[in-house]
Amino acid sequence: MFIDFIGVMLVNLAAGLALLAHYLYVDPAPGERRSWAAGFFAVGLLGLITAVAMITGWPLPGGYNVAFGEPAAFLSTAFLAAAVTLTFEWEPLIPSMYGLFGGIMAVIVGLRLMSLHMTQEPAIAGLGYISAGLGGILTLPSLQWRKVRWLAIVTAVILGISAIVWLFTGYEAIWGHIASFGKWLPATMQHAAPAAK
Repeated sequence: MFIDFIGVMLVNLAAGLALLAHYLYVDPAPGERRSWAAGFFAVGLLGLITAVAMITGWPLPGGYNVAFGEPAAFLSTAFLAAAVTLTFEWEPLIPSMYGLFGGIMAVIVGLRLMSLHMTQEPAIAGLGYISAGLGGILTLPSLQWRKVRWLAIVTAVILGISAIVWLFTGYEAIWGHIASFGKWLPATMQHAAPAAK
């Protein structure tokens, strides 16, 4: 039995997308943006830790590590860049330019998951990736043309849809993993297994 931590990765992703959606919707003034840095930092840090562990440790079978680990590393780096930018009150347009390429990557991953029928629900996973990707792509013009409120609101709604998809998927994974790993023992406790029986 393999161990994966996809549940926490997906819930973290959903939290980040919801945070970005709220940021775009609120459109804080330059003097108020610094308070958002902690949220972006938390999402970026947890995302990067789990993504690097997934990429290097290969806890999932086959191409799932590529589909989930690599986009998570890219997005987490974008969230960390946003946190630094907001902390120092720099222009948030720069991390959104970086995030544009991650958005394109997410759309490609979503389309590929659906074409290969990967995951238990490829259409849901594809929708999650494609909506996250579109939200990432639209974040740049939303920040560039802040006065065009409908663009920021549409982007926030798309990001919100993706957050809901990933929350549902992440909580479902956590629910299932608690049961499926119920009798699993780490290697350090394997010697105790016969005595427990």
